[in-house]
Amino acid sequence: MSDQESPRPARRFARFPKVASYAVVGVLAVSLMIGGYWLYRQSVTQAVNATTTSFMSQIADHDAQSIYNQIDHQWSSLESLVDRLLTTREDDLGELSYQLSVESQTSSFTKLYLVAADGAVHDSALLTTELDKKSWADVYRSTETRSVMRYDLNEPELWGEFVMYTVKLEKPMMCEGELIEGIVGLSPVQDMEEGLRFESFDGRGVAIVVQSSGDVVTASEYYRSDDGENFFDQLEGATFVSGSYDGMRASIEGGKDAVIEYEADDGRYYASIMPIRDSDWYLAVKVNSSVASDQVNELLSRSLVFFAVMGGLVAAVAVVIVRSVRDARVARASEQAKSTFLANMSHEIRTPLNGLVGLQYLMRQNIDDRERLVEYLDQADASATFLKSIITDVLDMSKIESGQMGLYAKPFELPSLMCDIESMMMPQMKTRSLNFVIDAAGVFAPDVVGDEMRIKQIIVNLLGNSVKFTSEGGDVTLSVSQRAGGSGAPITEFRVSDTGCGMSADFLSRIWEPFEQEQRAASQNGTGLGTALSKILAEAMGGTIDVESTEGVGTTFTVSLPLPVSDEEPPVSASEEAVPADTLEGRHVLVAEDNAVNRMIIVDILTDEGCEVVEANDGRAALDAFKASEEGAFDVVLMDLQMPEMNGYEAAAAIRALSRGDAKSVPIIALTANAFREDVARALDHGMNDVVTKPLDVSLLLEKLKALGSN
Repeated sequence: MSDQESPRPARRFARFPKVASYAVVGVLAVSLMIGGYWLYRQSVTQAVNATTTSFMSQIADHDAQSIYNQIDHQWSSLESLVDRLLTTREDDLGELSYQLSVESQTSSFTKLYLVAADGAVHDSALLTTELDKKSWADVYRSTETRSVMRYDLNEPELWGEFVMYTVKLEKPMMCEGELIEGIVGLSPVQDMEEGLRFESFDGRGVAIVVQSSGDVVTASEYYRSDDGENFFDQLEGATFVSGSYDGMRASIEGGKDAVIEYEADDGRYYASIMPIRDSDWYLAVKVNSSVASDQVNELLSRSLVFFAVMGGLVAAVAVVIVRSVRDARVARASEQAKSTFLANMSHEIRTPLNGLVGLQYLMRQNIDDRERLVEYLDQADASATFLKSIITDVLDMSKIESGQMGLYAKPFELPSLMCDIESMMMPQMKTRSLNFVIDAAGVFAPDVVGDEMRIKQIIVNLLGNSVKFTSEGGDVTLSVSQRAGGSGAPITEFRVSDTGCGMSADFLSRIWEPFEQEQRAASQNGTGLGTALSKILAEAMGGTIDVESTEGVGTTFTVSLPLPVSDEEPPVSASEEAVPADTLEGRHVLVAEDNAVNRMIIVDILTDEGCEVVEANDGRAALDAFKASEEGAFDVVLMDLQMPEMNGYEAAAAIRALSRGDAKSVPIIALTANAFREDVARALDHGMNDVVTKPLDVSLLLEKLKALGSN
């Protein structure tokens, strides 16, 4: 029995190697699976980490460039502002401070300062302080050309968080004995935050702009204020997983980017830090490491979803890049348009100005040659008229672009409009020996409603082109006709035709664009704004403007405007009712003008006409002179509008308010460089009878005075 049972333990023990083998195989299999999983996880983790840090660097680079563009734009705005001040200022610190106040209201700067070499600081609140009393004095003094810093302002009238932009002037300007050497502008920090649209990583990433000291200038939406106000202090107290604090500081202070991984009390983070060009600021993109671990887990469990998410991220990045490229192109186009505008205006304004300066020199050289003096004066008149037209076109275009151009529809007569146009254009036609014909036979409703001044502006612009481009002996025709319109109002067509040189097909495709001129010898006298303005005005009145042209044959412009028939009698002006006097001999005139040269010109003109003139150098003096005069002493008052002490509006209103018989009846004519209708209406609202714009049309002024004199 025992012999039979003895093999069993051997068979039991024989099973152990087999079990062990299975165990070993299992362990090896599990080990291989774990090892493979671990290697795969490491590979995925490294790839995700690399992708995360790379993406952070791209965003940091993009946001750093965006912040730099904002800073550079503000610096450029300050330099442009100074250029405008240099162009428009008088040698008057008060006027300069006032212009600074106007600039602060129309620009992105909340407050502006002009700093003088002697330490005086003039600000846009019309206050003057000492540089040493400004907390930013040391920063200003240490600035060589440009600087930017965060500045917390806490003044009674203004407080908040601002970015301070400083520009030292390349060429300091002198004003009232003070040498202005620099300009400082304060812009709200919120304006810079607009450029930090950091929305990646599901809100777990932030973009932070920091100064060289580490103080936070501003940050994107998800930055927590309890993280502290100094970013470098946060890093100095952290444990670095990759890189080091000293290495990071050395890199960025040397102008290089730094990518770090560190662990703080509230978690583990990746950070990409890079300098912002031309400043001592840095842009930091900080992302919680959970972003990477979540992505790794998602990759391991749901690879397909991972690819979908990555596709979405790529699409998001593509959208960001496309938008950035588009915005950059728009910005470049805008800057190019501004540059083109300034270049065109510089050329067009300097051309007649050069003529005036040269003619003035020639007149001095030929002071005793009357014949040549008359010739030079005629040419000076032409240059001055052209300069005035340029300024008028630019102002009109500016009002149109700012949305402030208004239309004023009133009853008027088409025949009267044609007569005015004929009076304006006939001298030019005769000078050029052109045959000018006006045909209004197609008009069946002469009394219409519309903006007569703007319609006249369109037609005169088009006729002016015909004069320039038609050779001597050529024909220019203005025909007016009417046809029934779909809305009930008849369509009035103004057709301007000439037998001039015509236009090329290529130029016709660009004719309505501002500043476009066909490069021909005759076309170099103009801004290229006339046709653009005409089209804008015609379309604003609900009409159209078309052009047909053949080179060597001529050009025809057709303006079609819906002008309702008027049931009212067109208003008759005082000058039309009056019988003009033949002379101004013996007329008593009070002239209020603060500019000595302008006052001298007016006084000499009136004196030559036989007038007795009383001068006043501001509104207060004019009011006092009128009060001191006997009742009825003055036949008319010529009142400048922009004057010290008391402006023309206030002076006119004060005269009208006097308790004397002639206070409300004496004619008051405004003299102003503000030629827009709003300014004219304001003058009339303050009790003035009429307005004459500067530069003065002497003939028009004398006609108005003679008409008033006969009353």
